Amino acid sequence: MTGLTAAQIETFRRDGYLSPLRVFSDAETRALRDRLEAAEALAEPGRERAARQGLPITHAWAWDLVHDPRIVEPISAVLGPNVLLWSMDWFIKEPGPAFVSYHQDATYWGLEPHHVATAWIALSDAGPDTGPMRFLPGSHLGAVHEQDDTYGENNILSRGQVVKADVPESRTRLAPLAAGEMSLHHVRIIHGSEPNRTNDRRIGMVLRYCATEVRQTKVAGDRAILVKGEDTYRHFEYIPRPTADMGDGETALARRHGLTRHKALMED
Repeated sequence: MTGLTAAQIETFRRDGYLSPLRVFSDAETRALRDRLEAAEALAEPGRERAARQGLPITHAWAWDLVHDPRIVEPISAVLGPNVLLWSMDWFIKEPGPAFVSYHQDATYWGLEPHHVATAWIALSDAGPDTGPMRFLPGSHLGAVHEQDDTYGENNILSRGQVVKADVPESRTRLAPLAAGEMSLHHVRIIHGSEPNRTNDRRIGMVLRYCATEVRQTKVAGDRAILVKGEDTYRHFEYIPRPTADMGDGETALARRHGLTRHKALMED
């Protein structure tokens, strides 16, 4: 895949999401899962999530991955020609009660204006029984709502945040993905997901991209990676390509960046 059709772009603009899009072959998907799980295995106990989030800082393969044109070109089709990678995250649901409440990402990321889109890539089956994402189509065209921070048990969001808005279930749409497929969604769309009722972990690689005019409004010193075009704004510090996987400099930068990003996500 090297872009989107006019009809696909219109669907994204109307609904706030687009799914599914094939990105990786089965062999590529398996190799990426193996790399992720190898990084998890090497992480200090209790720091597995931090290790996953910092992969583009600590591992050259992850830095290269976020530039892959099969991801970046569809993103560019909805964001424009000049694009930054703001973050890599992972939404992993082990079998069990974990869920994601209905929320809007725009409420708490601190990114303005909202020229931001997420590429959600399945590295394992994300079929209906795994708790795939569920979207409220068109909700990105409405208000950015306040959210309650519940810190609810089994809610895997950072704050357990729940949008203060009526979410009519009959209008929501499930977006299942096969391993190697991705969906795109707008930063303002209301979305959530249910528990994983299978026997395998549901692994979502979550890449958050933004247009270069976007700035961080909550903290200083946020970082990003230029993946396409040029950046005449320079609102973010650049993350360099790692010269040594898990090198001392790379690891130190990942820790500093993790503190900056945590502050941005947790401040009101």
